[in-house]
Amino acid sequence: MEFFVQSVPAQLIRIVLMYFFALVVLRFAGKRRLARLSPMDLIIIIALGSAVGDVLIYPQDIVGIGNAMVAIAAVVGLQIIMSKLAEKNERMAYIIEGKPTILIRNGRILRQNLDDEDISEDDLKEMLREQSISSVSRVRGAYLERSGDLSVLLRTGRRKKIKRKMRL
Repeated sequence: MEFFVQSVPAQLIRIVLMYFFALVVLRFAGKRRLARLSPMDLIIIIALGSAVGDVLIYPQDIVGIGNAMVAIAAVVGLQIIMSKLAEKNERMAYIIEGKPTILIRNGRILRQNLDDEDISEDDLKEMLREQSISSVSRVRGAYLERSGDLSVLLRTGRRKKIKRKMRL
């Protein structure tokens, strides 16, 4: 019984390719789909769950424990590297995490931005009502944050943060 079923360099190449593939797919899925998780957080959850779960389910000759350990270390290492890059480089942060999207400006709903984020006007108004904001005209600015939360600046200058309820 071998500790490694697959060569470590080949496995590392597969891990890096799948990590970036998953990151791209999740970035394009949009903030609405991710709730409060960043794409990188979701990749970590999926990758680590899979690496640990495969070792628990499959026999050693199919998934070697050594390969699972390499996968876990590589994914965590990629996460650390990507986080450091995003901290130090604004362009990289935008690519990885996205940016906030303004949905309401000076009491006017920006319909194109709603469409881009796959949010209906009714959903937006519901989120405002949940925070006792009865009229869009009271809103100076509403931003869909990278986390999926909606931050609202009222014309009175008060700031509220609205937690979104996901409908998947």
